[in-house]
Amino acid sequence: MTRRSRTLVHAVTVLLLMALLPTSARSQNQSPVAAPQQEKAAEVQTPQKPGELTIPERGKNLAEPAEAKSAPSPEAAASYTIKQGDTLWDISNTFFKDPFLWPFIWKANPYITNPDLIYPGNKLAIPSLAPIERAMQAPAAAETGEEGIPALQHKGTGAAREKPSEEEAVTTSKLILPEEAATPIIDKYAMLNAGYVGDDESKDVIIGGAEPKRNFSYDDIVYVNIRSKEDVNIGDKYIMFNRLNKVKHPVTGKEYGRLIKILGILRITAKDSPGMYTARITLSFDVSGKGTMLMPYQEPTPIYDTPQTKTKDIAGYILEVMDGRTINGQHDIVYLDKGSADGVEPGDRFVVYTGPEEANLPRKLVGETQVILIKEHTSTAVVRKSTNVLIKGDQVESKK
Repeated sequence: MTRRSRTLVHAVTVLLLMALLPTSARSQNQSPVAAPQQEKAAEVQTPQKPGELTIPERGKNLAEPAEAKSAPSPEAAASYTIKQGDTLWDISNTFFKDPFLWPFIWKANPYITNPDLIYPGNKLAIPSLAPIERAMQAPAAAETGEEGIPALQHKGTGAAREKPSEEEAVTTSKLILPEEAATPIIDKYAMLNAGYVGDDESKDVIIGGAEPKRNFSYDDIVYVNIRSKEDVNIGDKYIMFNRLNKVKHPVTGKEYGRLIKILGILRITAKDSPGMYTARITLSFDVSGKGTMLMPYQEPTPIYDTPQTKTKDIAGYILEVMDGRTINGQHDIVYLDKGSADGVEPGDRFVVYTGPEEANLPRKLVGETQVILIKEHTSTAVVRKSTNVLIKGDQVESKK
């Protein structure tokens, strides 16, 4: 076994042992691995079982350290009397031929509350390593649900392993590596905050707050009027939104509705009278106020960066950019003039071209966007790549 392999085994073993240590012992501020190597102070401890505690006589000559003695066999060892200069590190090396196993001795002697303080004359119980050795030599048992330390494998791989190499055969006590979880291209709160272009409006509105102020934000208590339905329950969540500027097509001039800005989320906490409720703002992207509109909350569907399997022939334009800005860059939000009616689906990618600065010159590729939200005639997309600014009126084409 190489030095690197031995170090890995030591580290894994110590982690497993430390997980089993008593809570009171693990709560010490000292570093448990480095501390046992320091010189031990001659202080008095209160005797506790198991183990015998004695106070060294002042000026009495004590025996040599543990490493100078002949090492008893681990099978025969049941107890050991601490000598001057001993550390748990040295004692572990003497009995187990491995100093990294000192926490195993510490755990077997709960009267030692601090591994940095052990005293000559006290007795240590030396545990047997047989349970650990059996577990380390039987990885197959862990795979079948029996006791033992699990062998190294990536979840989801069912193929039989080949015969281990000579180095692998030395120890099979290894960790199971978790599968890497897929990460959405944008988190759900950023998706909510992105908004969309549409004609949405609502009769459900905020009518005031518990405090006399004009603007409300996170954790404020507000009063709302829900007219869209009668079966509102305590705990129901609503999205707060405002209708911003009208959006017109940059080429045709056709109206596509308004830019819908999401302000946050509130939760119904009490029913005051028919249609009147008390609510608490639980998430705030921007301030809301009296007259802010509400719509029932729907959990956003995560979009993952998966290969596009369908070949689509969709071309359009950037209809609007977030908050009316004139330029956008990577990780910003843009709104396209194509939606579900045109065959657009969440996750679709569009490359972005800017028109030529002069006639008879080719257009220039400036970026790539990916759709995160679909409406009937529009879609919201996040900018994934950009080599130049993306502006309202840039052309988009579905990526082949």
